[in-house]
Amino acid sequence: MNGLSQWARSHKPQAAAIAAAIVVAIVVAIAVASGAFATSEQQPEQQEPRTVDVTLSVTADHGWDENSTPAIAHIEGNDVDFYHAVTPDADGNKGTSTVELAEGDYTVSFVSPVNSDGSAFDIYDTGAPVDITVDADAKNAPAVNCPMAQIPADKVTDDMLADIVNKTKDAIKKGDESLKGDAGTGILDKLDGNVAKNPNASDKTKQEATDADKDVDVNDKPAQTTPSAKNDSNAKADSNAGSQPSSNGSSNAGSASSKPSQSSEPSKPAHTHTWVNHTATRDVWVSNWVDVPDYGTQQVAVGTKYIFAYDGYTTTDSNDAEWHSVALIKQGVPDNYRTETIYETQQVQTGSHKEDHGYNKTESYVDYVYCSSCGARQ
Repeated sequence: MNGLSQWARSHKPQAAAIAAAIVVAIVVAIAVASGAFATSEQQPEQQEPRTVDVTLSVTADHGWDENSTPAIAHIEGNDVDFYHAVTPDADGNKGTSTVELAEGDYTVSFVSPVNSDGSAFDIYDTGAPVDITVDADAKNAPAVNCPMAQIPADKVTDDMLADIVNKTKDAIKKGDESLKGDAGTGILDKLDGNVAKNPNASDKTKQEATDADKDVDVNDKPAQTTPSAKNDSNAKADSNAGSQPSSNGSSNAGSASSKPSQSSEPSKPAHTHTWVNHTATRDVWVSNWVDVPDYGTQQVAVGTKYIFAYDGYTTTDSNDAEWHSVALIKQGVPDNYRTETIYETQQVQTGSHKEDHGYNKTESYVDYVYCSSCGARQ
């Protein structure tokens, strides 16, 4: 013991340094175990996603103005599913808005507006759904253009209106700030009034539009438009569990096991198409074959003329001719006479032919079907 004390006194500086190093190692080990230090692999998971402003541009050929409902963009992908309203500018027929999207892949489709005269727009022929990729490092931010072709009110079917009403209600439920509060109330009021102006709208569809404000809550919390950041507490919990010392007390083994496992993101449910009939109108000929008589002019015998040779007496009455003959005989003179057939030119039926006395009829038909959510067509 005396030898050990003598060594310690002679090596006092070295002993102090060793003791300090041991204390530092213990502190570091505790900090790592408690999650105070994050590895380079942990840090990216705890960062907020990078976002980009994506421009939505909608143009109409005619009829879209401040009295119309907005064009509503449906944005799906990268763990978000929400709607955003694009309203026409002061001049009408054109509107632009932006949405903030995190990096990832998305599909953008649109819900048709309804105008104040009950007309709507065909957006599936002119503004089909668009797939975009948002990349914060890209030189230019993506932009989505949606041209719309107006369908006159008398050509908008009840099925089309019912589909727009249902989609608009879904949009209010899952909309961002542009579809909530006073904005959402104004949209539902316009939808109700504009649908009622359409001559083809059924009482059921009109009632659905009227009751829309009862089916959705415009004051509900806006939909999430960017994916949530990774849960830091889960990562720390994994780190704490992995950094518990092993049975052999090796600090290296503890720090190696502190790397959080990569949890699997829940897979997005497969999209199920909701098919809706798209209708159009066309003129068709309804045949009505009839027999039509043919006419021509002919000489038709209409009587007989009696001409007596003795005195030139002429009559067309056979009885009169007989009496005149008797009178001549009584006088002792010849009673002979000749006859001539009397003809008239008349129009008579010479035959017949068939003619189609049909008429044009406007009818509706299904020209294709499309998915009400993604716009795919069959």
